[in-house]
Amino acid sequence: MQLSMFRVVREQGETGPLLEDPLIHCQGGEQLVLAYVSHTALMDYFRIPGEMQITLQQWNLVVDRNLDAFKRIIEGKFERDEWEMQETLGRNHPRMLITLEDMQRSGEEFTAKVSDLR
Repeated sequence: MQLSMFRVVREQGETGPLLEDPLIHCQGGEQLVLAYVSHTALMDYFRIPGEMQITLQQWNLVVDRNLDAFKRIIEGKFERDEWEMQETLGRNHPRMLITLEDMQRSGEEFTAKVSDLR
């Protein structure tokens, strides 16, 4: 099944504090697919010191700037059935977590502007 309509979910109102990792929504036909990008993986990939506080909003910018690369990772994990079902508001959705290993194994070049992390 082809995935489409990839977008980074922006925190809104009370949703923001509930999310720790950037979230990408996409569609597999009529099915919503959830892909979380581990903030720990992002910290490690970009070698961000642990004491530096990066907000979800800042990580969302980084993920959005690298969306094409994450799209290819998500499509690969989806094709390999590397996901599980998550119930949200009474509906089941495929859910996956993008890890540091996924980022490194992909061969993609991820970038972050210093201004994104200030």
